[in-house]
Amino acid sequence: YEQMVFSEATLAVPLILGGAVVSLYDTDFRRLRNGYVRSFHHDYDDYLQYLPAVAMLGLKIGGVQGRSSWSRMLVSEAITASIMGATINTVKHTANVTRPDGSNNHSFPSGHTAMAFMAATMLHKEYGTTRSPWYSIGGYTVATATAVSRMLNNKHWLSDVMVGAGIGILSTEVGYFLTDLIFKDKGITHSYLGFETFNYQRNPSFFGIYMGFSLMPTKFNLAPDVRLKASPGSTAGFEGAWFMNRYIGFGGYIGSYLSYPVTNRFLLGTKLLIGCNYSPASRISALG
Repeated sequence: YEQMVFSEATLAVPLILGGAVVSLYDTDFRRLRNGYVRSFHHDYDDYLQYLPAVAMLGLKIGGVQGRSSWSRMLVSEAITASIMGATINTVKHTANVTRPDGSNNHSFPSGHTAMAFMAATMLHKEYGTTRSPWYSIGGYTVATATAVSRMLNNKHWLSDVMVGAGIGILSTEVGYFLTDLIFKDKGITHSYLGFETFNYQRNPSFFGIYMGFSLMPTKFNLAPDVRLKASPGSTAGFEGAWFMNRYIGFGGYIGSYLSYPVTNRFLLGTKLLIGCNYSPASRISALG
């Protein structure tokens, strides 16, 4: 359990710190949004943020046994929601960051994103760690879609949603930690998933989807009076590989993957790929 708490906390902290760094480039990412989806305006994210919580309650009402009893789960959620709500509202009214659309000064951090990631982490704790990791995957997919939608709707900067996601996850960690101190072992209705039957000898084939952003030196001095300025860009794509055994695989663009199992639970890997990246638009500014 302590290892799972540590791994989730190590996801929340980089999100918060990364949001602080990315705030320097918020206008560049907003420019990307305005360049491709300026007319995007939909209200579904007002409801999407609650979907992981609705799924968790639906499973509980339907009799699917999760980690906690009703009383323990409700106390966990109440403490978590109180921590998240107090944190978000305090920071919003302290930071006074104007929204991208200029509607008010409560942009930072994103409350919708915090709610979505808080609910997704609850679902993960109650069912993803005890029944199937697919509950966790579904919950965090919905939370990520909520965060992206807030930016597409021009309601939040990238830094808003990154910090909001971190606060949502971290609030849940603290809420469940305090509940565990109160209840101890009382009200635990389902044990964590075990890995005793996991086949560690299987080939490590995989398929993944990634999203992120790229930074490069932002200023180039070509002459004493001429400089070039480049703005950050975004990146997204998918990657996969098929391994013929535990050591050698093929995939990605065009290339090979190598894997060495140091232990049953730890692999060292490398890849050699050939391919190209397509950029639909870019901008370089000359400064005199």
